[in-house]
This record gives sequence, structure tokens and C-alpha cells, in this order.
Amino acid sequence: MANILELLQNISPITTHAWEDLKPLLQPFTLKRNEYLIQAGETAKYCYILTEGVVRVFYNKEGNEYNKTFFVPGTFPTPLTALISDAPCAISFQALVPCQGIRFSYKAFKELFGPHRCLESLFRAILEQIWIKKERHDIRMVTNDATTNYRIFQQEFPTLENQIPQYHIASYLGITPIQLSRIRAQLAKNSSS
Repeated sequence: MANILELLQNISPITTHAWEDLKPLLQPFTLKRNEYLIQAGETAKYCYILTEGVVRVFYNKEGNEYNKTFFVPGTFPTPLTALISDAPCAISFQALVPCQGIRFSYKAFKELFGPHRCLESLFRAILEQIWIKKERHDIRMVTNDATTNYRIFQQEFPTLENQIPQYHIASYLGITPIQLSRIRAQLAKNSSS
């Protein structure tokens, strides 16, 4: 729990009283490889904090899966649109490796906003971080070439390539696995010369 408190404090300060009221809401969760945190069509009830593992977010169109993003330890793999709008989730969250983390009821968390304004500020700060990351990614995907986006992926997720299949990375970049292999080969050739 100390690690969770430190993570949250680094985003936005939390009072001791707020932490004491939040702590009983926190429940550990585990996922096996390929298990879902939430699937498209389900109703979202929880916020999540990932402490170990990798979760991919994807949507399925006509039987084809498209990766939108990855969550790694210290991030929040939470279906925010479904949670806030109280609508069925449009995307799926799946563990690519065994995962552990903390979940808590969004409804119970929101009830703490009145007595603890710092928790509302924390939630807003998390939303802002996620929104900035999403917008930057969306802009890059339409303005950069695939090689540039691959290099950015390597910077943002430095350990991910060794943990997950390459086709997931290719899907995230909007290219085929063959195109990704060519980019990697070209980069390796350029760095050796």
C-alpha cells in the first residue's frame, strides 16, 4: 500500500485523512495471461492501478483487433469513457502477461470527493495525464512515419518489446508485422554502420 500511496502522491497530494478513507476501498486483483480486466460490452464499475504486468487496450472491428494503447506498472488501465458515462465499454482490456494491481469502486471513490477535495484533484490530474498521452499519440499516428512512431514507442515503453509479441506492437503502430520487421532491420543496419 505504501507504493500505491507514493504513486498517487506523485500525481497529486493526498491528505492523511483522505488516504485513511481511500485505503479500505482498495482491493488487490490478479489476471492470468490473456485474461480480461474488462471486455467490450461490459459495464465498468472499477478504477484500476497496475502494479505488475502489461495490459493492452484494443477494439475489435469485423474480427480484426486493433491495439490502442498499453498499460504498464504505475499506470491506470481504466475504461474511463464507460466509467464516467455509465455506458457499456466499447473497448477491451486484456492482460498480455500475468498482472497484479489494485482496483476500487468508482462510485465509492466519487463519494469521497466531498469530504476530501484532494481526491477529486487527484482524479482530475490522472484524467489530464491520460488525455494528454492519448492526444499526443493520436496526432503522432497521423503525422509521423512508422519508423518515427516505432522509435517513440521504444522510448515510451522501453521494456515492452521483450515482454509481448511483435504483432501487438505492429497493431499499436498501425502497420503489419512484416513492416515492423523491416523497420527493425533497417534501424539495426543503420546503428551498426
